[in-house]
Amino acid sequence: MARPQICRSLLFQQPNINVYLSRHLQTTSLHAKGHRSNHTPLAPTLISNSSLPLTIYQQARSLQDESFYTHNLTLEKLPGRNSTPYKRRKKADSNFTDIMVVKLSSGAGGEGNVSFLRESGRAKGPPDGGDGGDGGSVYVQPIEGETSLHKIRKRVVAESGRGGSSSQMNGRNGNDIIIKVPVGTHITLSPDYALERESPPPGEGWIHLSGFKEYNIEREFFKDLKKRKVLDDRAQERIERIQDSFPPDGIDLARPGPPVLLLKGGRGGLGNQHFHTTDIRNPRFATKGRPGLSGVFRFELKLLANLGLVGLPNAGKSTLLRAISNARPRIGHWQFTTLTPSVGTISLDVATADKTFTVADIPGIIAGASLNRGMGTDFLRHIERAGGLVFVIGLDSEDPISDLRVLMAELGPERMDGKRILVVATKADLPHTKVKYDRLVEFTKQRSWRTIPVCAIRKSKDIEILIRVMAETAGILR
Repeated sequence: MARPQICRSLLFQQPNINVYLSRHLQTTSLHAKGHRSNHTPLAPTLISNSSLPLTIYQQARSLQDESFYTHNLTLEKLPGRNSTPYKRRKKADSNFTDIMVVKLSSGAGGEGNVSFLRESGRAKGPPDGGDGGDGGSVYVQPIEGETSLHKIRKRVVAESGRGGSSSQMNGRNGNDIIIKVPVGTHITLSPDYALERESPPPGEGWIHLSGFKEYNIEREFFKDLKKRKVLDDRAQERIERIQDSFPPDGIDLARPGPPVLLLKGGRGGLGNQHFHTTDIRNPRFATKGRPGLSGVFRFELKLLANLGLVGLPNAGKSTLLRAISNARPRIGHWQFTTLTPSVGTISLDVATADKTFTVADIPGIIAGASLNRGMGTDFLRHIERAGGLVFVIGLDSEDPISDLRVLMAELGPERMDGKRILVVATKADLPHTKVKYDRLVEFTKQRSWRTIPVCAIRKSKDIEILIRVMAETAGILR
């Protein structure tokens, strides 16, 4: 009997048909990109989560001869959907974070051990309790390639040191934590929380063998030890105050480098082997480890770029950045298309590979942004480190000079002081823009600013000229 052909449309048009997953055919695994069919699926229990790796669904129909005929449904080839699921796209767009408030804690030191050597023929040998391990410290390291703080956890606690054990074995030190941050991160201590260790009073912090606490306290040698421990604890507190000091202006991680210590872990306690003297034959006590250090820090990212693009909403900043660099910012015909800063790298057509510079695109600024209107001025920190500013003015505006005045007023003289400034007039291909451009040039010449017209969409020769001029503004070319 010849096997009839089962077309795709027949399977979709008959949703009540008995469809089985063939047990006799080997399935092939592939990674679906999240496409969905416009038809009612035949096996909805199999298509439960399109974001996971799926298989080619081998759907079979039982005919009179009880033979199986399969229909391969590949989710990658179904039309009508974006390749990235909506939830994943939304999460990717919201990953950028430039301010984080993080509570950090270093590890406490481990406790010293109280034990005695055990040998055959000896009821109790000399003390052999080991020291506790030091607590883990918290470091921060600036690295290249990171552009956001969203990977940092809001609560970071380093590992405490392990307690000592018998046979003079010291406890293991706690593992240090290294927080990797983007280059350009500025770390300050929260003014509402002071760095402090919850240390016991000097002379305290003892560990007694079970049942011997009162016995030890009454002994004269133990009272002398407490007086000596008071001096030792005060000396350790002075050392900790030096280690725990944090700069009032914070730490500026402006370039890649080795890890920087933020919080030092606590010192481990002493085992009873340290207290064995001619007067103390069987020390049944040890000391606790020093506590860790806790504090609340503010991580603030200031992107490092040679130039900063500043303009009103929908002035063409993202289109311009997309045309001149490798960045792919979001572009649309509505205000506030750019919601997060982005940095593009521009390479010049020269033999040397170091002739590159970076440009930061921040969300659009409107009149009253300093009063927290629109997107506010929260993102202006990303152009504070820039060596130059590029004002992007759209010639489709009724008054480009008025737009430039708004940007100058919102930035303020402090952010513009000492910076090289370039004015880029976008959308120069539109009709009736020549008069607006001439007036803009006259306005900028009074401030010794250079002005250049471009059309970023067409990517004409003026884009190459603009790149050279921007390189000069960034100080790359002379």
